[in-house]
Amino acid sequence: MKYIFITFLIFTGCTIKTEDTYLKLPPLFSDGVILQRDTTVSIWGSSKPYSLIKINTSWGITSKKISDSLGNWRILMETGKAGGPHTIKINSINENIKISNILFGEVWLAAGQSNMEMDFNYCCNTTDNAVNEIKSANFPEIRMFNVKKKLSYNPSKEIGGSWVSAVHEQISNFSAVGYIFAKNLYINLDVPIGIIHSSWGGSRAEAWASSDVVSKVEEYKNALNKLESESIENENLKKYLKNFKSTPMPSGWDLFLGEYTRKLEPSMDYINFFIDDWKAYDPVGLNIIENSLNNTNWVNLKSEKSINESLFSETFQGVVLFKNKFSLNSDNRDLILEINPNELFGLWEYDIFINKIKITNSIADIGRANYTFSKTPTKINIDNKFLKKGINQIIIRSIGIPTYGKIELMNSYSNKKIKLENWDMTVIGEEFFQIDNYSYPYMSLYNYEGRDVDFSKRPKKTYLTHRTVTSLYNGMLNPIIPFTIKGLIWYQGESNVEIGGPNFKSFKKLMPLMIEDWRKKWGSNFPFYFAQIAPYFNYQGMLPYFQNIQKKLAKAIPNSEMVVLNDIGEYYDIHPSNKHDVGFRFSQLALKNNYGFNVTVSGPIFSHVKNADNKINIFFTSDNLKLKIISNSTSGFEIAGSDKKFHNATVKIIDNYIEAFSDSVYNPVYVRYAWSDTASATLFNEDGWPASLFSNE
Repeated sequence: MKYIFITFLIFTGCTIKTEDTYLKLPPLFSDGVILQRDTTVSIWGSSKPYSLIKINTSWGITSKKISDSLGNWRILMETGKAGGPHTIKINSINENIKISNILFGEVWLAAGQSNMEMDFNYCCNTTDNAVNEIKSANFPEIRMFNVKKKLSYNPSKEIGGSWVSAVHEQISNFSAVGYIFAKNLYINLDVPIGIIHSSWGGSRAEAWASSDVVSKVEEYKNALNKLESESIENENLKKYLKNFKSTPMPSGWDLFLGEYTRKLEPSMDYINFFIDDWKAYDPVGLNIIENSLNNTNWVNLKSEKSINESLFSETFQGVVLFKNKFSLNSDNRDLILEINPNELFGLWEYDIFINKIKITNSIADIGRANYTFSKTPTKINIDNKFLKKGINQIIIRSIGIPTYGKIELMNSYSNKKIKLENWDMTVIGEEFFQIDNYSYPYMSLYNYEGRDVDFSKRPKKTYLTHRTVTSLYNGMLNPIIPFTIKGLIWYQGESNVEIGGPNFKSFKKLMPLMIEDWRKKWGSNFPFYFAQIAPYFNYQGMLPYFQNIQKKLAKAIPNSEMVVLNDIGEYYDIHPSNKHDVGFRFSQLALKNNYGFNVTVSGPIFSHVKNADNKINIFFTSDNLKLKIISNSTSGFEIAGSDKKFHNATVKIIDNYIEAFSDSVYNPVYVRYAWSDTASATLFNEDGWPASLFSNE
């Protein structure tokens, strides 16, 4: 999973008339903005306290407002029918702002995690038909505002981003789902479409919830209560780390996933995409290894256990050098280097230098086909030309978990080991979450090279991440409120499958409260359309239970509906390339429910069962569309008797209900469909919409 992000400038949209600028707008209100048509919209900003704000629009609206004691102001104004372009002029004392190229149309918020964030420039499994989509994109009246990633302990009003038109290469960094959704709306409605996109890959739902919501869910209260103290500690740590140069850190998880999936599915090429990022790290620490940078911060280790003691941390990850020396005479220079890695679950990459010459490494010079994340015992014959009579030096550069493993030298002629004891250690850099500009995988290496770092005085490590409760609501949703939107499309949940199964009580409680809270804060009962997450092999059997919760939430949350995606999942990729069907299905929901179109928006919906003659008949709510079953390795249907032992079933369509039976089940009572992590849809209606999983158990 890798995204290439543009770091958007934070446009104020203002013309500076004085040396000190007081009149400011959030960049949501900047050139190219699309405002919801035929309604009342809010526009807000800041100025000098108690100053008069005057607004004049090209469509005839004028308004005045006095800013409050903090200089904040908000004005309501009416918009007209779809179209434009329009302008807004804002004046306060001697300052003026003009917003140009404004269009009235339909504005939707698209939010969630990586499958909503996934753009047309995605790494290993490029969004389907990306090249043609970019080439054919010529829709200046479709515009997207990508909200800059921001984490916050408290509700923020600061926001970064800009409005970008959907013209050719400019869509490269658009949410693919958001763009396809917008394009289909535009084609059918023939009005400008604005998408505000606010997503973060790997985020959990509780990060998008406000403290008002999180405080009502027992499972999150402890995390919420810690935020106040952690916010102080985290701010201290960020101030400390800002003293050091930082560079984005590649993802160890992707290396692991690349090796794992390559064994199962050779066509998956994560390694090919990510390994070059690690090769770029090859120069780290070389100045110290080559003695061109003087470094006196070596700590002598009594044993490998004393590494964490010296770092005052059991969770340290970064780049560390381990140094030792050994003596040779003229008769024992034929050496074998033996590497016997400790049992580690986590990133450990290494390079080994003898007398400043790199002898071996685990990643930088390894061919892609030969890379292994899980290190195995290795023996390397050391060329005599790299050795010398007398004292020789060995340095291990450890990346990830700080360890030198079990490194041994053996004389190949005498078969005697050369002991390597009393290692010295120095820290080159520490891995920690990025501070301001976030790019996947959101970690950076803070470089300590040549700096005298006292780890006993380093502020306590606390992580404010895209999984911390309230962090994304505060940083990426609150700044949008109350920008008027028509509705919200949501694709999130993959990260929540990791916790709380099989009942997912906290998620089930959270979602209705979260949507109710959003609507309350926006002052609008806008529609909420969300995606039932797609099949993927690594959910540890919890996916059907989570999907079932999502299905129940679609009924429990008012004015909400769910799109089913169990026909687009990819066995070994949590990011299915098919984003066209996702965006299209979202748009069909909007077209039918919000714009009055007569279109299909669902596959067959399970209703009830009847038992008959060692068979079980399965009925669906009628939408006047015929059932279709697509042949697969299995039907996807399983039945069981009263013992609840399920067996694959044979199925037939009879008069638009399904008859299921199995020689292994006498008098079937229970049925379930698509009940596994990787179940691929077999049941559709004649319009090609898949049925969701279901069970009467």
